[in-house]
Amino acid sequence: MRRRALFYISAGLLFLLLSGCSWLYQAGQPQSPQNGSDLTGADMELSSFEFTNQDEEVVTNEDLEGNYVLADMIFTTCPTVCNTMTPNMLSLQQDMKAEGMDNVNIVSFTVDPENDDPEALTAYGEKYGVDFDNWDFLTGYSDEDIKKLSKESFKSVVDKNTGDNNITHATGFFLIDPDGNVIRKYDGLENDTKPILEDLKRVTGN
Repeated sequence: MRRRALFYISAGLLFLLLSGCSWLYQAGQPQSPQNGSDLTGADMELSSFEFTNQDEEVVTNEDLEGNYVLADMIFTTCPTVCNTMTPNMLSLQQDMKAEGMDNVNIVSFTVDPENDDPEALTAYGEKYGVDFDNWDFLTGYSDEDIKKLSKESFKSVVDKNTGDNNITHATGFFLIDPDGNVIRKYDGLENDTKPILEDLKRVTGN
């Protein structure tokens, strides 16, 4: 019995070590289901900020008000989860465009602002074929700034002290309403984005 218990404990620890950046980074909270977690009762809102996008234009939280915003966190040299998250977000962007959902913008915050300047973010977006018309990749801040925004806005951890090339960050897509409230969270690692699209249509009234 003792050997079996030790086996399961060891297996669990091995799983956490191997999962790296793909593990959910919100301690004590379950992974969001495919069709979204309702955060309306969590009293979460997007913090004030003044950052720079891939075109070296200043973008503030006030610029995002009036439309719904789908936000996530990435970095251009991410060796793991971002390679799934960004294509999934792109799929949503393309599907939303096909559905005429012009009241939803996309924002990706880099968690590696020291290396991800506007040029690097432009190259990253172009690599995946994103449409920059309604998708801002943001930088122009310090590590402490993005740690604070992630914690205050999304209740998520950003941590570079992983011992490898990964950076701990949220793997969810967060929906922000026109008033700046964070109201939904979706699994950014779920390749089947159709349920997310349907939920977005329902919530945003499209």
